[in-house]
Order: sequence, then C-alpha cells, then structure tokens
Amino acid sequence: MEYKQEVQKYGKKDAVIALCAFVVAVALSMVDWILTTTFESHATIFQFVGRVLIIGMTVAIVLVKKQGLASIGCHKNKLIPALRFSLLLIIVFSAFGVIPGLIYGWEFNRLGTLIPILFTTIFMAAGEDIFFVGYLQTRLHGLFKNSALAIFVGAICFALIHVPIGLLSPFPYGWVTSWVIWIIGHTFMVLIFRRHFSIIPVIIAHTLANFFTGGSLWREFNFDYNADWASTAIILVFVILLVLEIVKAVRKKA
Repeated sequence: MEYKQEVQKYGKKDAVIALCAFVVAVALSMVDWILTTTFESHATIFQFVGRVLIIGMTVAIVLVKKQGLASIGCHKNKLIPALRFSLLLIIVFSAFGVIPGLIYGWEFNRLGTLIPILFTTIFMAAGEDIFFVGYLQTRLHGLFKNSALAIFVGAICFALIHVPIGLLSPFPYGWVTSWVIWIIGHTFMVLIFRRHFSIIPVIIAHTLANFFTGGSLWREFNFDYNADWASTAIILVFVILLVLEIVKAVRKKA
C-alpha cells in the first residue's frame, strides 16, 4: 500500500466529510478547554475523553464508508520497514533527549512518575495522528489535488485545533512562533507517514517529540537547553527523511 495510490481514491465528498469531522474535533477541543478551565483537577480525564471521541469518530467514519482502517495507516503492510524506521526514530529522539540531562547534570524523574506521563503522551499523540495525519490529511487530497497545498491546509487545521490548548498553557515563544511550530510539526509527521503509509512511526515520533521537548524526563531542567536539543533531533530526522527520499528517487531513475 502506497500513500500516493491511496490518496487518489478520494474525491471532493470525502474531503468535505473530513472537514466536517474537523469542525466536530474543534468543537470537542473547545468543550475540553471549557471543562479543563472549570474543573482543573480533572483535566487529564477530559483530555482522554476528548481523544477517545475523536478516535471513535474517525474509526466510525472509515468503517461506515467501507474504507477500512488500512486507509488511515493501520495495517500490517510494510510492517517490518515501518518498525525499523520507528526504531531509528526512537534512537535519535532518545539520544538527543537524554544527552542534555547527562551533560548539565539534571536529575531523572522517578519511574512511577514517568510511566503515566509517557502513557498519556502516547495516547494524546495517537488521537491527533490518527485523525489529522491518517484520516484528514489523506482525504484533503480529494479537494486539493496539489500535494503541497493539501499538506498546508492540513497543517493549518492541525494548528487551529491547538488554539484552545495554547489558551490553557501559552507557548513561551509567542503565538506566531507557536503557529509556525504547529504547521512544521504537521508537515514533519506527514513526511514520516508518507514513507511507509503507516501510522506507527508517526505516533512514535510525535510521542517522543512531545515527551522530550516538554522535559518530562527530568525533575528540574533548563527549558531552553532541553528544547534546543529536542529541536535538533527533529531537524536531524528531517535530514534523514530528505536523504532517504533522494535515494529513493535516484533508484527509481536507475
């Protein structure tokens, strides 16, 4: 199963349905924001429920449309290459996530603290990736035949869904920079997805990027130093993806 072949199956109706689903996702995000600000002690529960509803909505749509879970990257095809690539991502992100703490002498968080944080991070990332990368992005090609334009529209949608989150805990870099980060982040995940048309490496990359960038591994740390190292990991993966795409293109011409 190839990404380019899959997106060619979708038409304008699929894109419109996906955009309507996006509106529902935004509404759920706003409800999550209202409930979280009202009942702060139950914030994690509301976030979990929101992700469950978004994942459930996505699965329901593809099953009703008889498109199958494989259409959102949940399949066994190319599983081994996808897992190999996932392992590469784990190595890169983990190295750049751990090294700064070792250099600057930061103290690791307790395992009992890390496990629930990691589990929550995985689930939150999976909810976004399944909907935005696996579902919405692929269906947008039915409306925007230009691949770059389709990815840009998908990235704008991904940024919009984060506005309520930004209202809860604004990024230290400001709103403009935050929008750039969200747009680049979506593009980054789509590039990973396109390689094997598998949602697995996307969820892994998203989880590790959020986990290490947020400094969850450490009790006390320097946010800027930590973010710089995590950003370097993302740039390195971008370079790796670019090199792999160039190699792939050269082999096709040979």
